[in-house]
Amino acid sequence: MIRLDTVVGAIGGLTVGYVLWLLAISIAGDNATAGRWAPVILIVSAVLALCAGVWGWQLGRSGRYPWAALAFGLPILPVVLTLAVLADIYA
Repeated sequence: MIRLDTVVGAIGGLTVGYVLWLLAISIAGDNATAGRWAPVILIVSAVLALCAGVWGWQLGRSGRYPWAALAFGLPILPVVLTLAVLADIYA
C-alpha cells in the first residue's frame, strides 16, 4: 500500500526536478541557442538520473521511502522535457 508521505515525496521530486530544469534552460538560454545547449542539458539530466537512482536505491533499502520517492522523481521531468525540446528542434 502506498503511503501519503511517499506520494508527497514523489511529487516533491517532480517539482524540484522541474525547477532545476527551468533554471538550467534559463541560464543556458541567455548564452546560446537551444540547439547548442539542449544536448548538454540532456547529458547533465542523464547524470542526475543516474545519481538520483543510486541515491533513491540506497534510501529505499534503508526504509526511507518518502526520500527514495523524491530521489526517483527528481530526474524524470528534466530528462523528458529536454528530450521534448530536442525532438522539436531536430524533427
